[in-house]
Amino acid sequence: MGQPGFNKMNKRNYQKELDEILGKQEKAGHTPKLLLHSCCAPCSSYVLEYLSGYFEITDFFYNPNITDRDEYHHRSEELRRLIGCMPLKTVSSLPRGRMIRTFSFRP
Repeated sequence: MGQPGFNKMNKRNYQKELDEILGKQEKAGHTPKLLLHSCCAPCSSYVLEYLSGYFEITDFFYNPNITDRDEYHHRSEELRRLIGCMPLKTVSSLPRGRMIRTFSFRP
C-alpha cells in the first residue's frame, strides 16, 4: 500500500507556495535578508539567480568535505567569480566564515 500521508504530501506544490510568499513580499515592497549556505559554485548558481530578485542575500561558502587547502581556496574563489559574473541584485559573501565581503554586480 504505501506510507500513510504519502499521497497527500506529494500533492503539495512547494514552488507555488514559495511564489505566493514572494509575491506578497514584493507587493509589500519588503526585501528580506537571507543567509544562504553554498558548498560550491555549480550548486549555488540557480539558487542565487532565482532568489536574488527577492532577497538581500549573504552567501556563506563552507564545505568541510574539501580537505586540501588549495582546493578549498580555489572553490571559494570560483564561487566569488561566479557571483561577480551573474546579473544579481544584492549579494554579499562570508568567505570561509570569517568576514563579509560585498561584491560589485552588473545591474
